[in-house]
Parts: sequence; C-alpha cells; structure tokens
Amino acid sequence: MAAIPVYAAVDHVHDHVVQAKGAFDETILGILKLKDRGQRVEIRVVLHALTAPIIEDTGRWIARNLPFVDHVALMGLENTGFAIANDAMLWMDPVDYGDGLARAVDHLSAAGVNVSVYNLPKCVLPQSVWPHALQSISDWKNGFVEECNLCDEKNACSGFFTTGRPRFSRGVRAFTSQRDELAALAD
Repeated sequence: MAAIPVYAAVDHVHDHVVQAKGAFDETILGILKLKDRGQRVEIRVVLHALTAPIIEDTGRWIARNLPFVDHVALMGLENTGFAIANDAMLWMDPVDYGDGLARAVDHLSAAGVNVSVYNLPKCVLPQSVWPHALQSISDWKNGFVEECNLCDEKNACSGFFTTGRPRFSRGVRAFTSQRDELAALAD
C-alpha cells in the first residue's frame, strides 16, 4: 500500500506544509493515477496546528472526493525533526481538536472509508473516536507516563512517542472502572 500525505483539503495549506507550490494538485493527481492502476492507497493526515483546525473539512472532502482510497490515517504529530524546530508553530493540544477529529471520522466512516486514528492516546480523544484509535507507535519508541499505569485502557492505547521532544496534552488521565463508578455516583 502506498501511504501518501494529504495535509489538508485546502491546496494552499497542504502546499505550505510541504513547502511546494502546486503540491496539492500533484498529490491528488498521483493518488488518482495510482488507484487507476489498481494500487492500494492510504492517505495520511498529520494533525498539528496548521492542519487540525480544519480536519473536519479535510475528512469531509476526502469522503466526498476520494472515497475509493483503501485507508485514511489521521495521525498525531511525532515531535521530532523539523517538528521540533517549528514547535511553536505546530504544537496543538489534541484536546482542542478532538471534536473536529470526531466529525472527520464520522464523515469518513459514513462514506464507507476505512479510517484509523494513530499516535494519540485514548484519554485525549472523544470516546466516539476510540473504536478507530489504534496502538500505532513502534514499540522501540513507545512509552507511557506514570498516570497510565492506573489506566484500564493502557493495553489498548497508543501511548506516547519517546523520541524527539515529547509533548503531553492537558487531557492525559487514567480511565479506571473505579473512577467511572465514582463519577456515576456523583451524577
């Protein structure tokens, strides 16, 4: 399967991320040509401050215009390489784009597109996204924070990158059946 990044459904945003004018049009044409030749294609959308605010629109656009792709991976940012150098411009807490991500997943799923969410721990995602959230970080660069040791979801969670300069969401928390029971009693 060819994994091809499409950073946004807005050409100038995609072009800015890859720093190449016309890259969006070339990328989409490449996807169309690959599918025409029977190649399996995965679209990868890396989520950061330039792409995450418009992820719902990107998901809707892919669902409407490229529903024949084999997979769409909506991916949390690994804070390494150029991402470290551009941290101030790229970092966005996943909690702040969770609702848009959930709607993007809904648009893609409704169109019959196989969609997964990679590289984001479950605790920072809306629960509606959990069935799509996969443990996707390679074991050699995968870790958990101390809070995760208390979490009932740890074995089904992506955890965190240990490479680069890890960033942690303010939403990181353990899910435990005991905490859920206490919350239910409080309601």
